[in-house]
Amino acid sequence: MTGTITLIARTVANTRPNPVPTRPATPEDAEALAQLYYSSYEQGGVSSLAEARQVVQGVFAGEYGPLLAEASPVVADEDGTIVAAALTLERRVGDGELPDAPYLFELFTAASRRRQGLAEQLVRSSMDTLCHSGYDQLCLRIAEDNAAALALYLTLDFNRWVPEDDDY
Repeated sequence: MTGTITLIARTVANTRPNPVPTRPATPEDAEALAQLYYSSYEQGGVSSLAEARQVVQGVFAGEYGPLLAEASPVVADEDGTIVAAALTLERRVGDGELPDAPYLFELFTAASRRRQGLAEQLVRSSMDTLCHSGYDQLCLRIAEDNAAALALYLTLDFNRWVPEDDDY
């Protein structure tokens, strides 16, 4: 079992064009998001579709903190199937010490759509929405051995956050 690290970045307006359209996540997306969430993780994440449903329903119910739907973009394919999503909370509750900032709760992409820039686009979109809504920062937690996620977030100017260095 590996530990986690907390990352934080300043929100910025997105100056890049979005290659694919996004829209905010809605409660009607819960089942599709749960299925994508479960299928997106080969290991870790959740252990069953039922658990994925419980987590996603909890996100929409505010169990982990208030969902910022406008800052929670999803990408759907030409058939309307959600293939990537970012779920952003106003604040993460019940998960130890974190910065007082919006929290990227989950970012996941269908295996068949990876390496197409969707995850980066979703994070940029979320940061843009947060920036225009008056939020200065976005934080998240990742497994410390998740090299791919760390590389993505470093590209987006995230830095390690430690509680005693709250003046980021």
